[in-house]
Amino acid sequence: MRKTILALVIAILLISSFPTIVFAAPLDNSAPVSDFSSQQILVKFKPGTSLPEVAQIHRQLGGQVKETIPGIGVQVVTVPKGQEKEKVKAYSANAKVAYAEPDFAAQALGSPDDPGFVNQWGMITVQATQAWDVTTGSPSINIAILDTGVDLDHPDLADKIVDNKNFSSSNTTDDVYGHGTHVAGIAAAITNNGIGVAGLGYAATIMNVKVLGDTGSGTYSSVASGIIWAADNGADVINLSLGGTSESQTLQDAVNYAWSRGVVVVAAAGNNGKSDLFYPAGYANCIAVAATDANGEKPLWSNYGDWVDVAAPGREIYSTFKDGSYGYKSGTSMAAPHVSGLAALVFTTVSDTNGDGKLNDEVRSRIEATCDDIGVSGIGYGRINAARAVGGVAVLPGTISGQVTDAGDGSPVSGVRVSDGTRSGFTDPAGKYTIDGVPPGDYHVVASKEGYQSSSLTVTVLSGGTAIADFSLDEVIVPGTITGTVTSAKDGSAISGAQVSDGSRTALTDTLGSYTIGNVPPGSYQVVADKEGYQTSSLTVNVLSGATAVANFSLNEIILPGSITGSVTDVKDGSPIVGATVNDGARTALTDASGQYIIGGVPEGSYTVTASAAGYFISSQVVSVVAEQTATANFALPELPALWAQSIDFRVTGKNLCLNVKVVGESGAVTGAQVAVQLTNGIQNWNFTGTTDSSGTASFVVTKAPAGSYMASITAITLADYIWDTTQGVTSASYTLKSGRGKK
Repeated sequence: MRKTILALVIAILLISSFPTIVFAAPLDNSAPVSDFSSQQILVKFKPGTSLPEVAQIHRQLGGQVKETIPGIGVQVVTVPKGQEKEKVKAYSANAKVAYAEPDFAAQALGSPDDPGFVNQWGMITVQATQAWDVTTGSPSINIAILDTGVDLDHPDLADKIVDNKNFSSSNTTDDVYGHGTHVAGIAAAITNNGIGVAGLGYAATIMNVKVLGDTGSGTYSSVASGIIWAADNGADVINLSLGGTSESQTLQDAVNYAWSRGVVVVAAAGNNGKSDLFYPAGYANCIAVAATDANGEKPLWSNYGDWVDVAAPGREIYSTFKDGSYGYKSGTSMAAPHVSGLAALVFTTVSDTNGDGKLNDEVRSRIEATCDDIGVSGIGYGRINAARAVGGVAVLPGTISGQVTDAGDGSPVSGVRVSDGTRSGFTDPAGKYTIDGVPPGDYHVVASKEGYQSSSLTVTVLSGGTAIADFSLDEVIVPGTITGTVTSAKDGSAISGAQVSDGSRTALTDTLGSYTIGNVPPGSYQVVADKEGYQTSSLTVNVLSGATAVANFSLNEIILPGSITGSVTDVKDGSPIVGATVNDGARTALTDASGQYIIGGVPEGSYTVTASAAGYFISSQVVSVVAEQTATANFALPELPALWAQSIDFRVTGKNLCLNVKVVGESGAVTGAQVAVQLTNGIQNWNFTGTTDSSGTASFVVTKAPAGSYMASITAITLADYIWDTTQGVTSASYTLKSGRGKK
């Protein structure tokens, strides 16, 4: 049979109802600026250098002291225009000079001079300019844009691209479709260069990893390959403004691999307006990003749910277009690169607080913990705040509060110590507690009191917010024991050396067949007794606090199994049937070249043995198996009657192309057979299934069929108790349909 293999397709997340909408572009600090002041350098002499020596060195090297910076003794020295670097080198070579350096240029950040920044409302909303006052990131932080490619010649992107890699069906890494260019601009366009737009990642660089083809779609395998390559080739952040509704272990493994390599993985939550999981955003090691508009609302098309982590601006976002232009787009595809750009900034402000050798967990935690609560449900932490995330805006401490109750009766427990690891609180008579002054972040909160088992919860404290951690504590209970005997079911004699286990603890029986398992926590246990030469036995017992549960076992000796053997032949001529399947209900064997089979390891008992083979009726019989003996079951199988396609006929009715397949058997026309047909004209494929009528005919229609050459192929004919004989009749037929009429 011919099988059609369907490729699982993943598409970009652009809102189709906004054909003119464009994504926003990120800022970059890699644009050329004046590196140092003209005709001016800074020189500091070593301690002990006399004033005459200083004056002599200046005369020799052609510098004139303009002023001295008080407190540190650094001299501002004027030099001939164009000789700044040369003079720095000359002063540095003098043994009396501690150091010399250019008088580097500095500039106020504030709003960048990119003219399109006035259209980038999203940057203002997430307080990008305040974040840039703290850090503009670093060119050593790489953002991998896994998309339709990036415009390689765009004046606002070209100098930022440090790598190009193609995993798509396209023959170029350039952006033919236009989606990836818009995404890249939001994350890391060249910033403060006097043209175009600003990218939130500012100084971060771009890795152009093309995983979607020139029509805006691609396969999960391409995306997974791109993720692995980016993680292995220096990506710090991976942006995935793409996705699909189908879950994939391959895609999840790729995301987990990147996370394990220290990469922050950011993915768009999808534009279906649903709470259903969307992939790869739905995987735990992705930051799933929903969209918000200029009013702080979630657009109806943005996905949401308890799996969505954060939100970012995503409606009518201004950014780079392919071919060097700019424009607006909408979608969670536009929201995700805001988060990717922010992650690039945060990488330069965090340290490895948990000692795992990576920063991606600290970056993610910082982004999530510093979000603005915009009061929109279905968005976990809120909308990102770049200034808070990099420490540019004061982050208010929050609170952890809740109640502690007894797990047994639900009553409040007072005097319980609840701690976040640094701060503590104690429950009042109502079982309630509060821990104040908690900095934003994730906390492992532990509740403990003597006489109770400690319990822990992980909570996230947002800036100025309150995290709730309620506990239900179990009382500390004294362990009990399990005891009993193991004897032979045959004569009741004691079995020594038997192993008895409750699943966690084990004991061996003594010469009297007795055993004891101590230190068993209260609960229900399946206790198993086992000894070589005996059948394993199990009992379920309940152990109470400080009490002893009894489990006595009577073991049966192991009796060796028997077997079933025989032959399977053709009832018509007695010839052996090779490869027939024989089954006793639990075990299966195949017949050999002489039609013989054997089923071994069959316990004593009565069995219904069934024989089946392709093209034959199934047959069964009942046999009795005795220990260590062989039972015989021979089968003679009648063949199934054959059916086949007698003809494949085409005809034209109006603008419709009709296809009739007639199925017959040895007795003539066959009614009720399922017929599957694939029809193609080289451009389109049609797959039909139908049932034959009383004349043995299954009919199919292509409405408004275009002119051209058609090929019809029968892919299956099925009917219970029949077999399709492809050696008889026809399996395919061709037809040429011309405009207005058909011709065979």
